This record gives sequence, structure tokens and C-alpha cells, in this order.
Amino acid sequence: MKRVEAININGIVFSIDDDAYAKLSIYLDALSSYFEDEQGGREIIADIEARIAELFAERSGGTGQVVNIADVAQVIETLGTPEDIAGADSDTNMEETSPRPRQAEKPTHRLYRDPDHRYLGGVCAGISAWLGINPAILRLVFILATFFYGSSVVVYCILWIIIPIAKTTAQKLEMRGEPVTISNIEKNIKESFSDPSLKQSFRNFLNEAGEFVGKVIGFIGRFIGVIVGLFLFFTGICCTILFVSLIFVQDIAFNHWVEWDFLSFNELFRHIISPGSYTLLFICSVIVGALIIFALFFWGIKLIAGFQVKHKMLHVALSILWVIAIVAGVVVCFLEARNYAWRNEQLVEIKQIAPADTLFLAAIPSQMKISNNPMDVYYDKTNGCFYGKPNLHVRRSDDGQIKLRLNKEAQGKSRMDAYQYAENIEYNVVVQDSLLTFPPHFKVVPQDKWKFQTLDMVLYVPEGTVIVADETLCTDRALGRWFRWNFSTYCAWIMTNDEGLEPTSRER
Repeated sequence: MKRVEAININGIVFSIDDDAYAKLSIYLDALSSYFEDEQGGREIIADIEARIAELFAERSGGTGQVVNIADVAQVIETLGTPEDIAGADSDTNMEETSPRPRQAEKPTHRLYRDPDHRYLGGVCAGISAWLGINPAILRLVFILATFFYGSSVVVYCILWIIIPIAKTTAQKLEMRGEPVTISNIEKNIKESFSDPSLKQSFRNFLNEAGEFVGKVIGFIGRFIGVIVGLFLFFTGICCTILFVSLIFVQDIAFNHWVEWDFLSFNELFRHIISPGSYTLLFICSVIVGALIIFALFFWGIKLIAGFQVKHKMLHVALSILWVIAIVAGVVVCFLEARNYAWRNEQLVEIKQIAPADTLFLAAIPSQMKISNNPMDVYYDKTNGCFYGKPNLHVRRSDDGQIKLRLNKEAQGKSRMDAYQYAENIEYNVVVQDSLLTFPPHFKVVPQDKWKFQTLDMVLYVPEGTVIVADETLCTDRALGRWFRWNFSTYCAWIMTNDEGLEPTSRER
């Protein structure tokens, strides 16, 4: 059994057993003694401790694992000992005679902004150090790009924000791709102390100016983030209201406030697909919509409050669930679409009408309250029947006869099914001499599902025939848009040879 102690290295608390603590204490004492009289000794020790903290954090993985003697030995092996430095400095031409060969640390090459060689934010200097090129080349590229393309300034500012600055000596060594060892840390710090005072003062000024500009850019970015967060938050509120209304409120409204047979979207959808597919599609829609709303609220609050993202695995799980819901919904729609894969060729009925110079068209007044119905499909809940709105067009007859053509269509899983659904359309035009009376709706034989039945009527009349429509036909919505547009002002039209129907002098 070993005793475990808590130590603080560079502001990070680690748990370490007693053997490892003793070995680490001896190592740090040796470093302190070696660099005590060196120029910048304190800075060297501080950077070494910062690197030790980074190595311990990497080995423990941030899981609270106790640092043992093997971890300390590995850190010493990576950084080196004062004896390594002394042996290398004493005689570079002699072979190093350390008790055991030290394992060289594999260099880590990372991208940072270089604060020591910067003129503004250190972006060009940091990228140049990372790429191993002269920073003057990259600065010249940015200057030329700014001259020809103003967007390069925006790119520089974005890089300034997203690329971290190399604060510690270890980070500066990683920026240049050099191993983070004691000798390199010492060398880097001594080089910084060897700069002329004027140059160092100028760099300090640039550092302070750069930090100020960075804070200004950060404030602007934070302000924009708050604005975007507020927009996302209020968008989430609007989407929540719309989502709840589409799922729940419309059924309640149509069931209690609309008197006859008007279907809400949910009710109509139930009459198109199977119950099992409807349930699964409803669940997928709820999941997709709820997760989108959650994302709007989450990112809105995150941008407003500025907190860091935690529980990333939960976010990944929710993203996977969102994708699965979308894929499942698409698969259900594809499977249900197969039930409407075929649309039959037109089932045609032709009614011959006795010749007449004037035709009178009338519509039977609708007994259903359809003035507030934006759809063309109606449902009789008592009898379980669907009603559809027919369309009537008037065209010139080529053979001089008056006839009415009824084109019926429907969709189904097979061509035979589609034909049968079209054949079940019931619609009866009453013809009495020159008077044609049209019902306001066609009826579909009671069935479980709506098969997108349509009825298009074409009235063929010879040239010179006058057509007179009654007020019900012109104002009712039953027979399509043609009559609402063309008979809104005139009630009488005449068929011409070139222009088709033209209004007569009889106005409403």
C-alpha cells in the first residue's frame, strides 16, 4: 500500500504516490541547483514545470489517474537531466558518457502565433515557423493579397482569433518542431535574454498592442455572438410554437371549431398512408423537429452565455439519433410512395349534347361549407366518403358537335388498382336540352385511403356558340379557377375561331 499526495504543478493539481513524489522532488531540486545562478534561471524552471505538468496531463488522460514512479521516470527520460546538459557542454567532440542513454522526445509540430517575431498579431510569423519558411515571404503574400483582394484582411483577423499564441517556451519549441527538452528550453530563454534592450522593449510594446487589438476583436466577436445567439433563441421560440401548432393545435381547432367535414393536415395524412407508417413517421417528425429546436436553443444560449461545450458524447449521440430519424422517415416515405407508383391513363367518358346556338351552364349550390377550405379535398366523416373538386374548361370543337369529355384519373400500387380507383369516381352532369347543370363535387366510393383522384371536364362547342353562366357557377369555387377568373365580370361568352372564347357585351 502506498500513500498518495496531491501536488500543484503550474496551477494543475495531480495525485502522486510517495515513491514518485520523492523521485520528482529530487529531480526538481537538482534542476533548481543547476539553474540557480544561470541567467533567466527562474524562467527556465517555470517553463520546465509547465512542461512537466503537460506531460503528466497527457499520460493521465485527464481521468484523475495517480502519477506513479514510471510516469516520473518517463518525464525525466523525455526532458533530460542537468548531467545531460553538463556533459554536452563540457566537450562537444567527446561522446556523451551518461549512465544510460536518454530517449529523445519525438518532436511535436503545432501551429501557434509567434509573439517574439511578430509585427501585428504574429500570424505570419507563426505560420512561417510551422511551415519552415521565411516569414517575410508570407508577409509579402498577405500584403499583395490585401492590395488585390480586400478579403485577406478578414482572413488575417479570423486566423488571429482561431490560432492560439505561443505563451510558454514549450509551445514556442513545438511551433518550430523542436523537441521540448531542458537544453532546448534553456537555449530558448537565454536567446530571449540576449536581445538588445531596445529591441526587447519594442517587442514588449508590440505584445501589449497585439493583446489590446486581440481584446477588441474578441469583444466584437463576442458582441456578434450574442446577437446571433439571441436570433437563434427567438427562432427556437417561434419554431416551438409552430411545431406544437402543427402537431396538436390544428386537430383541436378543426375538431371543435369547424362544423362539417374539413380535415386538418394530420387527419388528411392519416387517410393517405397506413396507420403503422403514420405512427412511425409521426415519431420521426417529432424527433427531428424537437432536436432542431433543441439545437437552436442550445447554440443560442451557448453564444449568449459563452460557456464551453461539455458532454460531447451526448451531442454526438443526439446527432446520430437525428440522422437515424431522418433516414427512417425517408425510408417510410419511400415505402409508402410505392402505393402510389402508378397513375392510370385517362378513363374517358363522353356525353353528346344536342346542337344549340346558346348553352346555359349552371352549378348546383353546394350544401357543404367550403368557403374557408384552402384544399381541394373534402371528407364526409359520417359516411366515410371523399369529395374532390372538378375542373371545367371550354374549348372550340373541331367537328362542329357539342360534347362534354370527362377525364378521370387516380393513383395506385399497380395499373389495375389505379384504374379501379378512377372508375369509382361518381359524377353526374345533368343535361336538359341546352342547359347543363354541374354538381359542385365529385364523389369517391367509400374507401380507406385517398388515391389522389382528379376529374377534368372539357366542354367542346363549335364556333359562334354563346355560353351563358349563372351566378352560382361564376362565384362558386366548385368548378376550378377558369370560371372564377373569366366569368368574374362577364356572364356571357362567345366561341370565336381565332381567339377562343371572348366576352359579349353583357356585363354583370
